[in-house]
Amino acid sequence: MEKVNKIDSKIMGFFKNKSLKTFLKYSLKYKMAMLGVITLSTVTSLMSAVPAWLSKYLIDDVLVAKNSKMMSIVIGAIFVSTILKVVTNYFSDIYSGYITEKIRRDIKIDVFSHLQNLPLAYFKQNKLGDLMARLSGDSTTLGRIGFMLFDMLKEFVTVLALLVRMFQVDFILALISLTVLPAILSLVKKYTKKIRKSGRVRQDTVGDVTAFVQESLSGISVIKGFNRSEKMIDNYRGVTQDEFDKIYKATKIKAKVSPINEVLSTIMILLVAAYGGYQIIVAQTMTPGDLISFITAIGLMQQPLKTLIKRNSELQEALPSADRVIEILDVNLEVDHIGDAPKEVPEIIENIKFNNVDFKYDDGDEKVLKNFTLNVKAGEVVALVGKSGSGKTTLVNLLPRYYDITSGSIKINGTDIREMSLQKYRNHIGIVPQETFLFSGTIGENIGFGKDNVTEEEIMKAAKMANAYNFIMELPNQFNTEVGERGVLLSGGQKQRIAIARALVQNPSIMILDEATSALDTESERLVQDALDKLMKGRTTFVIAHRLSTIINADKIVVMENGEIKEVGNHQELLQNNGIYRKLYEIQFGKIEPIEIVDLIEAQKLEELEQYV
Repeated sequence: MEKVNKIDSKIMGFFKNKSLKTFLKYSLKYKMAMLGVITLSTVTSLMSAVPAWLSKYLIDDVLVAKNSKMMSIVIGAIFVSTILKVVTNYFSDIYSGYITEKIRRDIKIDVFSHLQNLPLAYFKQNKLGDLMARLSGDSTTLGRIGFMLFDMLKEFVTVLALLVRMFQVDFILALISLTVLPAILSLVKKYTKKIRKSGRVRQDTVGDVTAFVQESLSGISVIKGFNRSEKMIDNYRGVTQDEFDKIYKATKIKAKVSPINEVLSTIMILLVAAYGGYQIIVAQTMTPGDLISFITAIGLMQQPLKTLIKRNSELQEALPSADRVIEILDVNLEVDHIGDAPKEVPEIIENIKFNNVDFKYDDGDEKVLKNFTLNVKAGEVVALVGKSGSGKTTLVNLLPRYYDITSGSIKINGTDIREMSLQKYRNHIGIVPQETFLFSGTIGENIGFGKDNVTEEEIMKAAKMANAYNFIMELPNQFNTEVGERGVLLSGGQKQRIAIARALVQNPSIMILDEATSALDTESERLVQDALDKLMKGRTTFVIAHRLSTIINADKIVVMENGEIKEVGNHQELLQNNGIYRKLYEIQFGKIEPIEIVDLIEAQKLEELEQYV
């Protein structure tokens, strides 16, 4: 978003509400278009008020004086003003719609961009469905504020022009007619707060419903597997009933405004008619044309006033929805680097050092990692083992800076990773998760996702190295085969091999593998493990391991418990230590005698290991 100058800042200062200020900040990018809309809207409004002036001449100079020439002038003036009103209204609607849609699109792009650059912790703390509701519905609402403001401007100018005519006719009569205006304004002020409050409650509820639907559809297989469809339907009835109650409450609040306004307006017309009649019949200080002109002005004022009140109600209802978007834009982005200028990311990694690393989540009280210290040399494979909750995943999430450490440091070649540009640094890290996420699109697009301007040759080479090439070529459209949402059209093993190919195309210096074979069948596991072996070759690799058979050749095996390092060594050393690793190994493969350990270390395949146990 462009920076606003001093004049723009002063203009924005008139707006107290943050959502209105944000909208104005976007709208100032289209100043000339907005100026055109304001000009066209002003002409439209003035032409709408012209009948209040012409009605006097129609009564006094045409009907009473029987002046045929004046009749032609009045009729011509009515025709010309109508044509001007129609034409200017048409173009003001077109251009206001254009500006509104441009602003709406700008806002949605900025909100999406902001979300893409928020810390991972934000997405852990907020429901995906609610974020989707804010990005789609609430962002659109913030953009539509322009339509409401343009409409209100048009009606306001019309009311102002008609007020001028009323005071021209009779100052006292205008004051009498306006005695009801304070009551109308008081009514608007009273219900404005209620409408805004109920609007925020309603939008939050809509977000909750969207989140429930998103979660339910994502977990449809679990729901069906446990035969809980009826239970989920009942829950949906509950959340939608809450949504209905809050929307209905907001509707009732808005419905009260128009009838009360109608009664007050009728009282105003009756007072005007009584006073005007007295001035014509008794005092004889007013002509019939003046009274008709005055009443015409009041009559023409009714619809703009109603529209103003209606649009104000809609605006007050929309502002809480818009506020939900501003809340996203107010969240601090990921810190790219600390210090004045980012340090260069080394092309060749010599070592990675974890120095007394402590970490706790923002919403947690206890440290998840405590005094974690480890020195990793270039090209080493480091396996992290331990019970669930021991801190393995947290540790590998610190490496790509999904989270920043609480204290201590993580250094590459002696440089703290927080001092490097986050965007450039992450280009050196590849990740193969346990649950592979593929994007809707083709296999080729997914493999080449992590690299700009990737070539077909690079994609094919990566597919071959990942043992994915053969099954891809057997598909009807080969690399142009659609994978479906989240890769639903492929098997688990196929998805995992595509994920490995995606990492190979990126050619990272550091690899993170989160037990990439745990959910696969034997044949798929063999293919994936072979691909992983190729992927790890020559790269510094961190592996989260649950199957100890997959990490017996690791250079370092780090045994973790409650966020702390309990043991470090290779497979043979840790078995001989007779500690936690030995116990974990025996849980998986059965108890072994010390004399057997050396023979076990020499076994390279899972089948051989199982024969010894």
